[in-house]
Amino acid sequence: MFFPSQIVFAAAFAVLVDAAALSTVTLDYGTFTGLTDTTTGIIYFRGVRYADPPVGDLRWRAAVSPPTTPLGNVNATTFGDACIATSQTAATSSTSEDCLFGNVYIPISTTASSALPVLIYFYGGGFESGSSNGFAPENLLQPSTEPLIFVTFNYRLGQFGFLSGTPVHDDGLLNAGLLDQGDSPSLSFLPHYNDTFAENLFAQFAGFAGCSGTGSAIMACLRAAPTNTLALAGSQILANRSSSFFPLAPIADGSFIQERPVEAFRSGNFARVPVLFGQVHVKCANWCQGLANPAANTANPNANETTVYNCIAGQFSTFTTESYQTALTLYPLADYNNSFQLQGQQMYGEMRYICSALLITGAAQNFRYGGLSIPLGQSWANSDLQPRRGAVIDAMRLYFTSFATSGAPVAANSAAWTPSADINGSPRILLHPSEVAMENITDALAARCDFWHGLSSEINT
Repeated sequence: MFFPSQIVFAAAFAVLVDAAALSTVTLDYGTFTGLTDTTTGIIYFRGVRYADPPVGDLRWRAAVSPPTTPLGNVNATTFGDACIATSQTAATSSTSEDCLFGNVYIPISTTASSALPVLIYFYGGGFESGSSNGFAPENLLQPSTEPLIFVTFNYRLGQFGFLSGTPVHDDGLLNAGLLDQGDSPSLSFLPHYNDTFAENLFAQFAGFAGCSGTGSAIMACLRAAPTNTLALAGSQILANRSSSFFPLAPIADGSFIQERPVEAFRSGNFARVPVLFGQVHVKCANWCQGLANPAANTANPNANETTVYNCIAGQFSTFTTESYQTALTLYPLADYNNSFQLQGQQMYGEMRYICSALLITGAAQNFRYGGLSIPLGQSWANSDLQPRRGAVIDAMRLYFTSFATSGAPVAANSAAWTPSADINGSPRILLHPSEVAMENITDALAARCDFWHGLSSEINT
């Protein structure tokens, strides 16, 4: 995706670095002093404010960027606060509503004429958790065969970034957390905006926050509420929806998100730019078995077919039992060692992530990968796997950084990564400790994805 305001922000740092100090940048709203590390070869600018604090009357509105108040001289060597996660019951010493900060990492040899590409990373977390502060730039900048700038940004999460409902639409901004990641939209009036799930969620959140009324009155109450009141209300939403993973998430608003992304790719309504798309094969491992509701928790000793259905229906309330019965024929329990945990994991992972990635890449005819079975952030793999796991990680870093610098993923001593050429997303590259190789999508996976793609009226992916 392309984020104009963030790229301009990063480019300004690259162009305006003081050649004498190597770590000082002056923008219209402040002078930022970072840290030059000759050992890593990187200039670090951390905790750079890119917008006014989204508090008070600025809650649930587009971020005001750049900041309107001059910041003067800023020590940009430490991270800013992370945004409050939905599960938090209160702000902490390292989390706050005032969290719109970015981090810019520049190769030490950069000059005003370098014109380096910019790799912008937005963390995952289901739009309810995460922070830009935990990603070491050395892991990308040092192995890259060509220099590039690495940028990370915080964006509002959960109830602070993705509260929806008619009052927010009429007196605020839907998907504010997404807008933190790019330019403000050209807003349009949606006279028929209404979504039962969103309306019920808003009413419940407002009730937990102690606010009542309608329209601007209820929004005024929410904007006047203490931060911790809203934090607690968000955590109560999660506790009250014990069969759901991410109740506070982006919504098709007819403006910034005019249609579901999968439908946009299906209809050809997308920008023709190089894309690299993929997922971890076990993306949804332990998810259904982590739900608080025992009736939807597949780790329950008494789990059965209904348990798996309850997990899926907890994410898509319009998923019918008839469709589920068809799904069971495509995911026979015997294929998963008679484990409802594994069956539910595969079913949800494919319907939510894997099949969406295949559809998008098939439409875009671009690069696609199937990810590791061992999450990159884990260290519990057997010691005999570590060397091979390290080799895969090294290859991934080279693939991703070369894609950022040249538009084509290339890694020396690894498989040549060719673009997808089939509507089903084939071929893709398999990134696994045992091998890095191109592979085709199996007929069985293609059939399962065709099934999920046909349920657009029941599931939103």
